Amino acid sequence: MPLNDPQLLGETWPGLANLTQSIFSGLGGQGFRNSFRFDRSPATCLLLIDGLGWNLLQAYARHAPFLASLMQDDAHFRVGFPATTATSLASVTSGLGSGAHGIVGCSFALDPHTELSPLVWTTAALQSETEPGAAPAPESFIVPDDAWSLASKQGIAISTVMLGRFANSAFSKAIYKAGQILPAPAYDAYPELIKAALDRPEAAFCFAYFGDLDFAGHLFGPRSEGWIKQLEIADQLARAIAQVLPERVQLMVIADHGMVALDSEQVRDFDLDPVLQEGVRAIAGDIRARYLYTHEHQQDRVHERWQNRLGDAYNVWSKSQAIAAGLFGDVLLSQAEARIGDLIVVPTGAGGLIRSAVEKHPSQWRGHHGALTDDDQKVPLLVCSGLG
Repeated sequence: MPLNDPQLLGETWPGLANLTQSIFSGLGGQGFRNSFRFDRSPATCLLLIDGLGWNLLQAYARHAPFLASLMQDDAHFRVGFPATTATSLASVTSGLGSGAHGIVGCSFALDPHTELSPLVWTTAALQSETEPGAAPAPESFIVPDDAWSLASKQGIAISTVMLGRFANSAFSKAIYKAGQILPAPAYDAYPELIKAALDRPEAAFCFAYFGDLDFAGHLFGPRSEGWIKQLEIADQLARAIAQVLPERVQLMVIADHGMVALDSEQVRDFDLDPVLQEGVRAIAGDIRARYLYTHEHQQDRVHERWQNRLGDAYNVWSKSQAIAAGLFGDVLLSQAEARIGDLIVVPTGAGGLIRSAVEKHPSQWRGHHGALTDDDQKVPLLVCSGLG
C-alpha cells in the first residue's frame, strides 16, 4: 500500500485511537472526536478479541455464528500502525496514535543502547556490545493526557476486565491508568463482571480483553485447528456477554490487528544475510513492521541497498517519509520520533523479516502481523444491544 493511499488518510485513521474517542463522545464525553459517528449510549462494553482480522472472520464465520450474525458489509476499520498488540492496546486506552502515545511497536529503541519490549516491560541491549538501561517507570511512560483519564474526570465510570495474570503487570500499569481493573480467574467470569461494572446510574464503559486467539495464531497459524477452536471460544464468550447485558447497554466487538501466515518464499532472514546487515547498527520491531537503526551517514545507502535486495515484496521507507504521510497518526512527540527506526521495512504481501539466531522463538511462529495489508489492518466493528 502506498503511503498516500486514501485508506490511510481517512478521518478514522488511526482507527483504534479514533474509535475510543468516538465511544466516549457517544457516552456524552466532551472534547472527543466522533469520527465513527456513534449515537448516544448510556453504557458500552468494548470486547477486544486479539488477532481477529476481518478477512479471517469472513472466511471462518461458520465457526463464529454469533459474531457472524452481527457482520455487515462495512462493519470493519483499519487499526493503525504498527498493527501489533502493545501499540494497539495503548491506542485503545489513550485515544492517541502511536506517534503520540509512544509505544511504537512490540520492541523499539529507548536510547542508542536500550531496546524496550513493552508487553513484558523489559529492556535488552540494542546492540550486542552495549549495556542496556533500566526499564522506565510504566505509570509515567505515556506523556499526554489519555482518553480514559479525560473521560473519567468527566464522570464516566471506566473499568477493565482481564485475566488475573495480566492485572498487575507493568504494561497494564502503563496503559490502564484510569478506572478499575477487574481481574477474572477465567473467561467464564467475564459476563457477570462486565454486567456489574456497567450497572450504574452514570455513563459507563467497560473494556474486556480476550488474548488466546492471537496466541494460537502465532504458534499454529491462523486457520489452524487450534486457532479455529479459540475462535469458537471467543464467539461463545461474546454471546454470553451479550446475553447478560440489558438492552440499554451497547456491546462492541473489535480486534487489535489481524494475522498473516508467513509465506516462506517471501521471508528474509536478517541474521543470515550480510548484505542486509551492512550499515545497520540495530534492528527492532515486529517481523512484519521492522525498524532499522543505521550507522551515522549510512541511512541513504542502507535504504537503497535494502529496497534493491528485497524488491517489490517489501516497502522500505525513511522515518521522515512515514511521519509525513501520517503513518503514526497526526501528532508526533519527540520521544516517540526518537524511538522509530531511521528506516521502516514493511512487507507488501505475506513476507516477514525474521532473525533466526537472535529471535529464535518468534522466527518459528506461523502467524504474524504488523504491516499495512488488509490482513494485518482490517478488523471487525460488530455492534449490538444487550440481549438480557
